[in-house]
Amino acid sequence: MLLANQSSAAVTVKKAGSGPSPVVKAVRHILDVLMKITEIFGSLLLAIMVIVICWEIFSRFFSKYIPGINSTWTEEVAMVMMVWFGMTGAAIGVRKASHIGVEFVVALFPKKIGQALAILVDLIVIGFSVFLLVYGFKFAKEMAEVFLTATELSRGYFVYSAVPVAAILMILFGLEAMAKDVARLLQKGDAEN
Repeated sequence: MLLANQSSAAVTVKKAGSGPSPVVKAVRHILDVLMKITEIFGSLLLAIMVIVICWEIFSRFFSKYIPGINSTWTEEVAMVMMVWFGMTGAAIGVRKASHIGVEFVVALFPKKIGQALAILVDLIVIGFSVFLLVYGFKFAKEMAEVFLTATELSRGYFVYSAVPVAAILMILFGLEAMAKDVARLLQKGDAEN
């Protein structure tokens, strides 16, 4: 259906329903906010991890000159931050579609088949993320009573909980990517290559 808006000199014609709906805009905004929070969290983790590792190097070097300066907690804290940084980075990679892809294979096929393959990849990412969510949650729960040696932090709560948290983000971002790929596939007027 076409809507015509007539002014004194010109006629503007628009497709009815063109542009994203308010629900799509709201979901996109929520995912953009989640992405920004994830990026800020990852940046903070990286910055703090660098400071902790620098302190570790400094304290090991000067421990022979200054007794008691050696820190036993730095290695564990850096490891926890590295796990969270890696998992949040994986979620960011899903949103930005920056993971290793099969572009060279997709390029061998006509456009519509390539778009269908992109949806298949989205389904695989979502399926793997669901696997990470289910088993990551189970593992984090099982490891809740196991503690790190120096800091006595719970491995389940502070280390392994990064997996299900990142899996939730990857599922959301994967669903968004799949919705975009399905919409692209269903667009009318696209000529096949």
